[in-house]
Amino acid sequence: MKRVINLSLLICVILFSTAVKAADFLSVRIENSSTINVSLSNISKGQKLYLKDYTGTILFNATLKAMPSYRKYFNFNSVADGIYFVETETEFDVKVTPVLKNSKGIALIEDSSITIFKPKVLVQNSLVKVMLTRSKKSPLSISISDENGETLLTEKVEEENLIFERLYKFSEVPSGRYIISFDLGDRSFTKEVNI
Repeated sequence: MKRVINLSLLICVILFSTAVKAADFLSVRIENSSTINVSLSNISKGQKLYLKDYTGTILFNATLKAMPSYRKYFNFNSVADGIYFVETETEFDVKVTPVLKNSKGIALIEDSSITIFKPKVLVQNSLVKVMLTRSKKSPLSISISDENGETLLTEKVEEENLIFERLYKFSEVPSGRYIISFDLGDRSFTKEVNI
C-alpha cells in the first residue's frame, strides 16, 4: 500500500510540474527571407535558448533570468545552407524547432517541432524512483555508475509505453554519489543522486 501511495505521489508531482511549466510559450516565426523571430514567454530562471547547426554546434547560447517575455532575431545571411535548430531548455524539457535554409531563403518545417521531456528522479532512503515521458517511441537506455565511473547497471528499454517508470534499490551498495545516465534517441541526460 505504501508503494502505491508513493508512486501516486510521484505521478502527481510530475504531472503538476509539467502542467505548471506548460504555460511556457515558444514561438518561432519567419520575419523575412533571412530572419526568424524567436519569442519566449513565462521564462523561468536558468532557461536556455540555443541556435544549433545540424551537427550540434552551438551558434548562439543564452541563459535567461526569470522574466515575462524575451525576443531574439536570428539572421541567417551569414550561415551555410542546411538545417538549423532553435532550442529552449528548462529544468523539465527541451523544445526543438527545425529551420531550413537554402538558396530561396529560410523555412520552418511544418509539424516538426518536438518537446523532449527530461527524466524525473526521486530518492527515498535507498530507493531511487525514475520516470520519463517519451514524446515518441524512441530508443531508451539507462546506465547507473558510481562516483568512480564503474558501471553498476545498464538497461536497454524495449517497452512500447511512452511513460517509463522504474524503481531501483540501492540497499546493497555503499552510500555515496551515483550517476544515472539516460540515452533517449540522440539526446543524453544525466542525473546525480546521493544515497
